[in-house]
Amino acid sequence: MQIVSLLKKSFNNSLISYIALSLLLLMPATAVAGSNNNDDPPPQTTGTSGGSRGCESESVASSNSIPNIVLLAPTQSYGQTLANSPTFAWFVKDTSPWQMEFRLYEYDGTNKKSKLVKEIKDENFKSSPGIMVLSLPNLKLSVGSRYVWQVELVCDANRPSGNPFAIAAMKVVSVSPDLEKQLSQSNDILTKVNLYKKADLWYETLELALISKNEPSLQELRKSLLEQIATGTKIEQTEQITAALTNSKIHQLQR
Repeated sequence: MQIVSLLKKSFNNSLISYIALSLLLLMPATAVAGSNNNDDPPPQTTGTSGGSRGCESESVASSNSIPNIVLLAPTQSYGQTLANSPTFAWFVKDTSPWQMEFRLYEYDGTNKKSKLVKEIKDENFKSSPGIMVLSLPNLKLSVGSRYVWQVELVCDANRPSGNPFAIAAMKVVSVSPDLEKQLSQSNDILTKVNLYKKADLWYETLELALISKNEPSLQELRKSLLEQIATGTKIEQTEQITAALTNSKIHQLQR
């Protein structure tokens, strides 16, 4: 009840949102494959909005079962990052521009409290169909801390419980001396992205893969990462989501 009460204050515009986050933080944990975070197991997430209707008309939505929002982040695991101002990315299905809201929370597992770190919901923060990449250069996250981030589309400001939203978890980790040395010795983007990938640093790997334009190897990596996202969704949607993600236009945002 204490957690629910705290989350009510943070998610006061959406009943479903704060219930979902409270359940997210209380769900049984699943170990991250290939990582060394077994002493700090992550919450389970789906990274996609419930249903497929989104904000568009029922007739348009019925022809496409793809979720309205797909966060480009690992499901049922912490996506790791070295950055205190990481880049966030997600896919939006709707072709019409809709008001978006972004929230980032820091979660303290010791005292069971969540704290709002960043919120964006200004009138110019609107969706475009495809992959949206959000840079927050002024964000200052802490090494060792766990975070939960959320993207919501405002279909009807008077009925927030119907807004599609999706949630993912992340953790800021420290760079190992060996990795720091290897990164400092290379100016090649392909070498760096492979180092990030080997170290299970999802956010750094994805960011470099998304900004690639003409480098075939990075384009292949991007395709592979997007296929991983699609594989983490419902089985019957995997093929459709893979096609939607890999064929999406990329939109850069900055706040």
